[in-house]
Amino acid sequence: MLDIDKLRSGETKEFNKLTFMLSGKVLNLAYHLTGNKEDAEDITQEVFLSVFKGFANFKGKSKISTWIYSITINKCKEKIRRELRQKRKGIHVQLEKVDFYLSAQNTDEGIIQHEEETIMRNILQRIPENQRIAFTMFAMDEFSYLEIAEAMNLSISAVESLLFRARVNLKKIIKL
Repeated sequence: MLDIDKLRSGETKEFNKLTFMLSGKVLNLAYHLTGNKEDAEDITQEVFLSVFKGFANFKGKSKISTWIYSITINKCKEKIRRELRQKRKGIHVQLEKVDFYLSAQNTDEGIIQHEEETIMRNILQRIPENQRIAFTMFAMDEFSYLEIAEAMNLSISAVESLLFRARVNLKKIIKL
């Protein structure tokens, strides 16, 4: 169990315990929202740095994990918006795909899985942001409705509605 007082006082041992407990889930969420391993790793570091620096801002109204997932979602949104601005300026170049295909470590199965993930990510990009986040958290990261609601600062019925609309929209896109 985590000691909130030790975390508030900046005790690194307690913070390391928190990081160990949640870093995998934060990394997965960041990866599924950004679609890029390196970005997800960077965001995970940014999240825990923000948590360490700003633990005094944690009010205790929700679970620590919920607060951290909210920070993760916001960091991912910031990253995606930054990339969209860069794309509009013509600066963004996707080298990750080139690196993947040139890598000697990939296999036919790996290429197929990578292509399937890319297709799914492209489909998900065509639905509204809140629907995409809720769907990703539920379907890919196995968050409960309650966890999604708390992390997105929504009611459970709002999450149910987002997931329903996301499924409807995804079915429409897939049928095209």
